[in-house]
Amino acid sequence: MRPIVFTSRPEDHASLLTALGLACTENHGDWLVFDSGDGKVGLHRAAAGSAEDGTVQLGFEIRDRGIFVRRTLADGTLAELLEAGRGPAARVTAPDGFSFLADPVADLAPRRPGPLSVVQQWHTPDVAAARKVLADIGARPGPPDADGRSPFRARNGGLVEVRHGEVSGVALALAYDGGPADLGALLAAAGVPATACGGGFAVQAPGGTVLHVGAAGGA
Repeated sequence: MRPIVFTSRPEDHASLLTALGLACTENHGDWLVFDSGDGKVGLHRAAAGSAEDGTVQLGFEIRDRGIFVRRTLADGTLAELLEAGRGPAARVTAPDGFSFLADPVADLAPRRPGPLSVVQQWHTPDVAAARKVLADIGARPGPPDADGRSPFRARNGGLVEVRHGEVSGVALALAYDGGPADLGALLAAAGVPATACGGGFAVQAPGGTVLHVGAAGGA
């Protein structure tokens, strides 16, 4: 799993992700990938002030796009092959027209897991339809979290939370496998300013956005 953050300040985002313990596994200047050991984050340079700047795109990594498309179609969700700006990919489209890409990669072996997992938060007016889409692409629902939601675990690491929203959109978050006190200590040791918020911490990200880092057992 690899959500993509479009930003005019990829260097600043890279510094934040590195401070949080994610490792840079790809660096192509305007395109970088960071691995937490349980999900990845892509950084894509965007023009300052553009509509893309500061947005997040739902994204996944797959091994064989042809097999992925056939299986997704067989399970009842629209999927197709296409040539994206980054190369060959597969596009998945939800019933409401919301779409996202799955990019084939040669090496899906995760690095050694760290304390943080990457979380994609999919906001949608139709939660049931979104959950079916995730199941059709091979993600599996996990146990309910503190709020009673059951996040999906992607095949190749990382979590996807489906949340109700008036319009479709995606947000990036992180999940910590320990309690709030330990998470606060980790952020302080990393020199990352954070504010306690909703059972976790809110971290100020470049461009005025907020990155929420949740803790296990948080309220």
